[in-house]
Amino acid sequence: MKNTDFDKKIKITPLSNNDILAFELKSILYTPNQYRIPVAFADTTNSVDDTEKYIAENYTIEDQEKLKHNDMITNKFLAELSKLNSEDEVNKLVQKYKVQLFDVNYKAPTTLRCLNSNDDIENMKGYFVIDSNAIIGSNGELLSNFLNLDFNKFNHFFMFYTKYFGMFIDYFEEKDLESLKIDELTDIKLIISLANKIYESSKDYILNIQNLFREFVNLLYGYDNDKDIDSLTLKQKFYVFYEKHHNELQTFSEQYQHYGLFSFNYVPSDLIHLEHNNTSELISKLKQFDSDGSKIFNSYSIVTDNIYTVLYISLYNLVLNNNAMIRQCKNCHRYFLTNKSNTYYCDNIYYEGKTCKDVGNQLSQKRKENKEPIYGKYRSIYANKATLLKRYPDIYSQEDYDKWKKEAKQFMNDIRHGLKTYDEFDKWLDKNK
Repeated sequence: MKNTDFDKKIKITPLSNNDILAFELKSILYTPNQYRIPVAFADTTNSVDDTEKYIAENYTIEDQEKLKHNDMITNKFLAELSKLNSEDEVNKLVQKYKVQLFDVNYKAPTTLRCLNSNDDIENMKGYFVIDSNAIIGSNGELLSNFLNLDFNKFNHFFMFYTKYFGMFIDYFEEKDLESLKIDELTDIKLIISLANKIYESSKDYILNIQNLFREFVNLLYGYDNDKDIDSLTLKQKFYVFYEKHHNELQTFSEQYQHYGLFSFNYVPSDLIHLEHNNTSELISKLKQFDSDGSKIFNSYSIVTDNIYTVLYISLYNLVLNNNAMIRQCKNCHRYFLTNKSNTYYCDNIYYEGKTCKDVGNQLSQKRKENKEPIYGKYRSIYANKATLLKRYPDIYSQEDYDKWKKEAKQFMNDIRHGLKTYDEFDKWLDKNK
């Protein structure tokens, strides 16, 4: 493959009245479906010969016939699905064809899965595919994921590099790429060697861009901004940051092409339902076919070859619509997308199956209490009384201990709910040592 064979374009398409953006890459290093290593065999639109080879080597003749039957049923289902309009019709069609599918034990082994930053990537075996058309996500998800990567670690860089391979294609010489082909298997060892070749030279630049976006997001949605900044609207904050970092952001904010019209449209398959002879007839059909306006979409797109432009436009779109935001979890400190301004914790698993959201409020309160000297005083007296009860039960009774503990616990609950203060608790502790 030559550098010029690779389409680096990223297409940005507005959805849902501009609230959400979808991002589509013309070229990306990946394997079909949910798997990244080695090739996922089930998607015959990619690397057909390799898919058939994998099936022939891993399935019995009987199971191969079942797979062919399931493909046929799936094609029939998709052909009929394109003609339906309502959710009820779709559900009925699903049930109709679901019972016709054969039960096949898909033999995608455990190694067929998405890469993650904890993998021993350098020692992995398998393949990548340079796909010719892939959807990569929507809106603030891409930016929050980018902010959470640690580019000082090669594995994190590798996640970014494989997803946005087009960003790095010009770093390579023609001889580096001669073994790569679009929509064909490429040994992961080659992909890793190319990543190692450019890692050190590109890392610092990526870190600088990441820090810039982190600073941007923290100014817009951070918890600890000064009062002057927080008194501004979200759009005003955006304006302030852009003015301060104009030189760094200008390239990202200008490096794109606009395609299509600033108008609205329906997909071609919908237009048959809207055929009309006059405006009155069109209005009538619109009310019947799309009563809530959910099927109409924006008919323009933005194209760029710079992933940082995508991240910039994504953040701009969040601010423009102001119905979602990127926050930094107060517990694990990862960035996450939310539509609630009073959400401080993410849904990542923290420990023992519990998310940061599950344990965050409790841990936050504990951290606050541990830093509070009066709380430390309370814990010290608590421990002393427990020791006193154990050693001298004839002097300090269980009844006295339980009474003190109950009153102290109630005092702490009142402090947590804003009914009392630590100063009041301090005085109570002095009286009830």
